[in-house]
Amino acid sequence: MMPTLEVISLGSLKRYLTSKGWKRTLLKSGLEIFYAEGAEIEVILPKSSDARDVPARIRAAVNTLSGLERRTPDEVIASIRSIGFDLLRSRLPESAIRHDTIRLATAEEFIRRMPRILAASAHAELHPNPYFLRIDNKAQHYADECRFGHTFRGSFGFTIESPVGPNTITPAEDEQSALPLERRAIARLARGLRSVEAAVREEAPEIIVGSYSSGFNANACDELAAFLEMPHLTEVAFEILFSPEWGAPPDLGPNPMVQISQSRGADVIRRAAKALRIVNYEKQRTIVGKVRTLHSMETPSDLFSISGLQDVIVEWDSDEFGKRNIRVSLGPEEYLQAVQAHTAGRLVSITGELEQGRPWRLENATNFTVLT
Repeated sequence: MMPTLEVISLGSLKRYLTSKGWKRTLLKSGLEIFYAEGAEIEVILPKSSDARDVPARIRAAVNTLSGLERRTPDEVIASIRSIGFDLLRSRLPESAIRHDTIRLATAEEFIRRMPRILAASAHAELHPNPYFLRIDNKAQHYADECRFGHTFRGSFGFTIESPVGPNTITPAEDEQSALPLERRAIARLARGLRSVEAAVREEAPEIIVGSYSSGFNANACDELAAFLEMPHLTEVAFEILFSPEWGAPPDLGPNPMVQISQSRGADVIRRAAKALRIVNYEKQRTIVGKVRTLHSMETPSDLFSISGLQDVIVEWDSDEFGKRNIRVSLGPEEYLQAVQAHTAGRLVSITGELEQGRPWRLENATNFTVLT
């Protein structure tokens, strides 16, 4: 019996065929012919998803791919769907399962903690620091766009779909810098989980601390530890399946798998989080200057209902570094004060951890004050 086809889109099917090396020809009628080189097989698809025969065309294509790839229609459909997502699967142990069910509190805790871990991973890609005080709104938006997929049997599990757009990177572009935030965040999550697994196995929280620049920050550690501390959760396993269109990061492989035990895991992760939250006093600075530039994802009319972090550029003239433009991320209330200070030409004072680079940044900003 053919499984439901509503779960895949015409666009995903075309992306899947392209990723598999199928060539495409556009006919004057508007139909598109996909053909596999070396095989006398064609798949004919409408140009637009508005065409009435889209379901029949998709069904025929799935049947063709099923025979060509020697896989079931279910497996083909799953692969086509995965083209637009990186998948995060978590498996819970038998001790947490009773008659193929789990406690509502366990499910609730997973749904509460995992979006925060995803957001923390995305934030670390934008601000690779050991911890943060407020989440970047771009990171929060990424986590909000992730989808909670079907649970699956066999050591009861959850699936999270992390969306990733079409791969449009050209050979002339640097692949790593051109990767979208969505892919970078899920790859960082995989690296963070691997460092946690190694740290728990060796009972060495310093492994997590030493790899925060490419793995977990303190915020992600706190959320993972809280989940592991749930009753009856002796261990949890994670598996990540990367979108075939984007391929797998070379250092991770196509489906990295990690298993973390509760007995030692929560304590090791908590110790790592505590170490990561130690303030780096060598980087602590208080900058004073005028707000020169405002950067907000919101429209001007929405400024009084903004959320998340917004960036400002403060011109700072110091004896230590000379005149520098410092980018600072502020919460809604401080950002509105910065707008007013910019309009009035008044000085502002902010304390944080100075990160030199392009651009220079003041991370984990506190004590924002508009000077008189």
